[in-house]
Amino acid sequence: KAFALALKEQGLQVEGDPAINYTETHQVMLRVGHARGMELAQRLENNNIVMNYQSLPDDETFVLCSGLRMGVQEMTRFGMKEEDFGELAEYIAAVILDEKDVSRKVSSFRRRFTKMQYCLSEEQAKPLVDELIDNLLRP
Repeated sequence: KAFALALKEQGLQVEGDPAINYTETHQVMLRVGHARGMELAQRLENNNIVMNYQSLPDDETFVLCSGLRMGVQEMTRFGMKEEDFGELAEYIAAVILDEKDVSRKVSSFRRRFTKMQYCLSEEQAKPLVDELIDNLLRP
């Protein structure tokens, strides 16, 4: 929800119900203009921001899609917080609305998130995996 709100504050057209902050899931959808989804997904990827182009209900075909879809679960697992999603929203808006090259800024931003969060560390996981293997191999 924080990401959707940050994108909206940047002037992007976020799909969904504003009464629930646009989403109840880990996905956020943007409307980027008729048949611009593929082009903008590629432009964003050239700036080190990967998302999917997505047809929206009123698009004629998937090829002429007017949407972009982002899932935030992976970014959250790498430790991004609400304020980080605000910064990411700024980069996305700079690419979509201002046609800026933010690739270096995004690379620098991404380097702050290199360790997987919300999962077991190797030290925690190893004894559990060893125990599981022992149990599976036990007659």
